[in-house]
Amino acid sequence: MWLFFSACATEAEPTLTLATDPADECHPVCVLAELLDGSGAPVAAETVSASVDGVAFGSTMRTSPAGKVQVCARGLAAGTPTLKLTAGEVEAEIVLDVRAFGTLDGVSREPDTDTAVAWTPSFERVGRAPVLPPGEADTWDDVAVALPSVAATPEGYAMWYAGSGGGDYVIGAATSPDGLVWTRAAGNPLITAGVEGSWNQYAVNAPMLFATDEGWSLYFDGRSEEDGNLRIGLATGTDPLVLETLAEGPVFSWSESEVDWAGKAVAHPTVQRDAEGIWHLWYSTGGQQIGYAYSHDGLGWGRYCNNPVLTGGTEANWEAGAVKSAEVIRVGEHWVMSYSGGGSGRFALGWATSRDGLHWHTLASPVLRAAGEEWESQAVLGSSMLVVGSELWMWYTGTDGTGSSIGLAVAPLPVEP
Repeated sequence: MWLFFSACATEAEPTLTLATDPADECHPVCVLAELLDGSGAPVAAETVSASVDGVAFGSTMRTSPAGKVQVCARGLAAGTPTLKLTAGEVEAEIVLDVRAFGTLDGVSREPDTDTAVAWTPSFERVGRAPVLPPGEADTWDDVAVALPSVAATPEGYAMWYAGSGGGDYVIGAATSPDGLVWTRAAGNPLITAGVEGSWNQYAVNAPMLFATDEGWSLYFDGRSEEDGNLRIGLATGTDPLVLETLAEGPVFSWSESEVDWAGKAVAHPTVQRDAEGIWHLWYSTGGQQIGYAYSHDGLGWGRYCNNPVLTGGTEANWEAGAVKSAEVIRVGEHWVMSYSGGGSGRFALGWATSRDGLHWHTLASPVLRAAGEEWESQAVLGSSMLVVGSELWMWYTGTDGTGSSIGLAVAPLPVEP
């Protein structure tokens, strides 16, 4: 819908008319201006200047022979800023309608009205031992099990995780009736590195499992070079442990437009599908920062123009300038995120909340640190969360410096999250 605003004028005065449409914050907001003299004839070659909320922008423009000029502003935050145009002695204003990223494409977003973390979980470890330790000697995961992704199933729970016998990581699964006692799946590992020349020829890692209307989706990252070039692939199936379709190539790759902050790597996907069927992806990067994208089908993705959505602050804070391995779920009116921060060998788990999935509020300290138990004495990282009754369950990775295991911590949900 076009909106028209005119400067007040008498019959003999010139008029400046402005028209615009709603625009996405990641696209230019353009206004078409038309300058007419008192008789209604176009005024050509008139100098036009522009400002938004009192701040001048752009270079000086001139009206065309038809008395028109188009003014476009980029980088405006979602909201209703006022654009003012001045043409000679005539001024006119129009209130712009700048929408949050994706909302003109069917994405629902709550306004970011929070000023701090919405709520803070008080996690308590369940027992002193891991719920999933490394496998028996001389098996594929006898050194490390890490980066769990847990989903509820009709039979209980399914967990996909990364494992290593001392070399590159591959991916396996386990099942549990209660989330505490786990049985490794037959045929593990279930996803291994691809053939030479493929996008995941060196290793696969960081699985993320969740249910869809069609069955199950599993996002994971793969590495095509010895020391980098990570991208995200997708496996699907009708059973959480039986993947019937494995995409030939990655469904999400690093982008030249993000190399300056993300490097040439995207990994550790966390994906949610909302009630409107929109897929939301938060991803880690080679730059140890977290980005966001959305999709209508889980295959083609639109990146947020203001990425990254979460950075690691400075070396002086507990995150030490590095954040990765986000896990995002919906609790009440908020997206909630656990993430790994602190740098290699000293990771802890941080906490953030958001109303719109784009603007995140974080705590000043972790919600879970390394503990005295030997298996998690050095670092904790890479978690998976589920709402179980009135509690928030978090399966997480604990390391002792040589290997890793998977533990469980539980926190009560707030009455009104």
